[in-house]
Amino acid sequence: MLHALELENFKAFGKRARIPFAPITLIFGENSAGKSTILQALYLLKQTLERREAGALLLSRTENGIVDLGSFPEMIFDHDLEQMLSIRVEAKVDDTFQLPYEGGKIAIEPRFKRTSHDEEVILDQVSIYDGKSPKCLVKFRPVDITEAPEGFERGMDMHHTQFGLRPSQLTTIKCVGLTEEADYWKPEFEWFKKNKKKILRELEESKLGLEGYLKHQTDAEDNNKQRPSDGELRETNKRVRIYIDSLRSDLEFFSSDFDLKTYILKRHKEEMETFLGIRVFHQVVIAAQVQNHGRGRFRLFDKMFDAAQLARTAGGVLEQTLGALFPISPFRIPPERLYTFRGTTPQNVGYRGDLLSDLLFRRPELVEEANEWLKRLEIDYELEVKPVGANSGDLFQVRLIDTRRKERVSVSLLDVGFGISQLLPFIVQSLVSEKQIISIEQPEVHVHPKLQADLGDLLAEAIKEPRQNRFIIETHSEHLILRLQRLVRKQQLKPEDVSVIYVSRRPEGAKAERLHLDEDGDFIDEWPNGFFLERLREL
Repeated sequence: MLHALELENFKAFGKRARIPFAPITLIFGENSAGKSTILQALYLLKQTLERREAGALLLSRTENGIVDLGSFPEMIFDHDLEQMLSIRVEAKVDDTFQLPYEGGKIAIEPRFKRTSHDEEVILDQVSIYDGKSPKCLVKFRPVDITEAPEGFERGMDMHHTQFGLRPSQLTTIKCVGLTEEADYWKPEFEWFKKNKKKILRELEESKLGLEGYLKHQTDAEDNNKQRPSDGELRETNKRVRIYIDSLRSDLEFFSSDFDLKTYILKRHKEEMETFLGIRVFHQVVIAAQVQNHGRGRFRLFDKMFDAAQLARTAGGVLEQTLGALFPISPFRIPPERLYTFRGTTPQNVGYRGDLLSDLLFRRPELVEEANEWLKRLEIDYELEVKPVGANSGDLFQVRLIDTRRKERVSVSLLDVGFGISQLLPFIVQSLVSEKQIISIEQPEVHVHPKLQADLGDLLAEAIKEPRQNRFIIETHSEHLILRLQRLVRKQQLKPEDVSVIYVSRRPEGAKAERLHLDEDGDFIDEWPNGFFLERLREL
């Protein structure tokens, strides 16, 4: 799940800025300070990954996409093409993925550049971090495919044939930087030392088996009095000989009394020869090394510090995180008097709320749950979803019952305040989602102050079991943050459940600061620039 975001030279952000997230993240700041930039960075990556068939490294705009960011010069800070654009996504890792270190977090940071208006956007590097420190674990940079080891290009062609990936959709990258800090290598070093005898036995057995294979090939050639004409067979024999040489080297090394420093030097050299074929900027489709080193033969130990596997894991976590992100448009589509059922059951309300009607039509229990929350939020209406007439086919209505009347009075969504129709998709999505990251800009628009505050109760409920959702909300609502402070004070939320980010504009670019809450729900940090003090001035 999303833990933090770091931006550098992206739109309003020039110098690197870190934005830490919590189950409830509220982004405040003055107009045009850069609040929306935080969400736009996530949306840019999400729509790029979802439309990867377009073959673009960064898909800044798509038809009916989440966000339209224009051209690369419009995305780069100060439109300066001498700068490089970086977006680092840091996430917590679930049981789906295995990490070779403690901490349970991983971060991936692609960096992009465009040297001139005549050139295309290119990937400059991909870096992987552990989420605990700013130090890079492994760094990759694009290289020409001819620099890769023998057989790598053939593997790329295989993916082209099997999965229909055009060569332009695959990029060859090479490991150009790797940490030498002992903490990352010590677990596998200790495992190899402990299992030294078993390793030597397996290495010797592998070597003898391959040497026997080569002898058999040689005897067959001698008996036939001819050299093998099969080019593939000759190529296989060549690779076997290279592999035997690496086995001999490993046998010599593991037979010695190697220490941690020596082991790190050996493994570091091996991993620095890692080449990857990637799709977009994160998805590893093929990996290779100059030699087939011992690490690949000992899979009993699952915490090898493997550069290729780290890249795969980071890419997988990024895809999982962005897949959980559900953006809601700042402006939802207006309601209609009549709806036609599309014939499918949607799983969400749609980016612009366009699937809300079908979702409610197909999920009566969701209508009941939404009505419970409308009552808790003191919205004096109940939802009613019903077919139009006895023989209307797929026509239906979404109406509201005015609960303030003694008799049930049904009205169309079109005939009540605009705020209800705008807020309803957010309420329903908060209820239907599970383990999703729901993002929205200014849900308080067209909503009165008390209801803005009451939304805090909905957020506090939706982040807990069984839903376990998370929220990223760009807002100006003082009432919403006051309610969350109150919930912390009443111990219905923990201080760490809420991340309040204040974005301010500086000459060097936007700055993001986290304002922390204490156990009483009070701010430990002061609001910059006297934000929210206007009310006191007026009083």
